[in-house]
Amino acid sequence: MLDYARQRASAALGNPRTAVLITSGPAGVLTGEFRCTVSDLRLYLLLPQTSDHLFNLEHESTVTALTATCELKGQAQILSWAALDLQVDLRHEPDAEWCSLVCIEISRVQMRSEDGWRTRETIDL
Repeated sequence: MLDYARQRASAALGNPRTAVLITSGPAGVLTGEFRCTVSDLRLYLLLPQTSDHLFNLEHESTVTALTATCELKGQAQILSWAALDLQVDLRHEPDAEWCSLVCIEISRVQMRSEDGWRTRETIDL
């Protein structure tokens, strides 16, 4: 059952190019749209090193992210480029050297239906 849920969530996510990140913490509730990619049910985002989202993530790792097709919930962490052991497309973005890489370990996916966000399918991972 878990494999089916993971496959369904992975298919629903696809490979978005941008996502809206929502964090809360000492800097308040923040939203912002950032370049992203998905790999193995993890959402990777490029955030400018001056972003207040990073300050919030140091205090609260629970986040929400929105793509064109899904609402995602999970735990985020700020990664080191040097410690990253897989190739992430974002590494080759022109402004990557001025950005931090954030990884969201996705725990819940709510998929948008054809008639909008009113009726959704939820997958807990």
